[in-house]
Amino acid sequence: MTDWTSDIPAESGADADGPAPVIPLDDAAILKRCREGEVAAFGQLVHKYQDRLFNAILRMCGNRDDAEELCQETFVKALESLGRFREDSGFYTWLFRIGMNLTISHRRRGGRVKFHSLEPAGQDDGTSRSAAVLADQRGLDPAEEVARNDADRRVLEALAELAEDFRAVVILRDIEDMDYEQISRVLDVPVGTVKSRLYRARCMLHEKLKDTLA
Repeated sequence: MTDWTSDIPAESGADADGPAPVIPLDDAAILKRCREGEVAAFGQLVHKYQDRLFNAILRMCGNRDDAEELCQETFVKALESLGRFREDSGFYTWLFRIGMNLTISHRRRGGRVKFHSLEPAGQDDGTSRSAAVLADQRGLDPAEEVARNDADRRVLEALAELAEDFRAVVILRDIEDMDYEQISRVLDVPVGTVKSRLYRARCMLHEKLKDTLA
């Protein structure tokens, strides 16, 4: 996946021929450094969250190139808007809110997307998870692996057919493992609405996949 920190200037004292050392600071400390003018510190937040954000956006838009652009745009907007971030919610939640809003707007402008395989052949960096790939698959024989891969594909296709509002809650809850309050903040809807949408989304997925689950 593209490294969006490549254009961020190296921190003072870093080796010009290698990456700057990553200091294990919490988000609030990193944000404080950013606001004090250390733009390079924002790269630590990018490294920390880019894989999870990219995965969620990819599941929403269904196209790897679009997901790359939307993820990059999310980080750019977050960096530009740091002065307006009140920290009443976590940076992670705020970042996902920006990303989900951009992605939902993108999908609504472009209409329904055609489903594409979300995992390119021969590429698995260990960071991607889908609603269908939540169990350990080690030890499967070839026939079982083919069947599991086909089931995974059908689940992702069914997920791609859901309307944006329903798809988002499934991704945030069942893939990102956010709690209801976090999802409420990301989508800017009441917790009750999150629960209702999630129930309906799961019912729709079950209906679409009932022959697979039988």
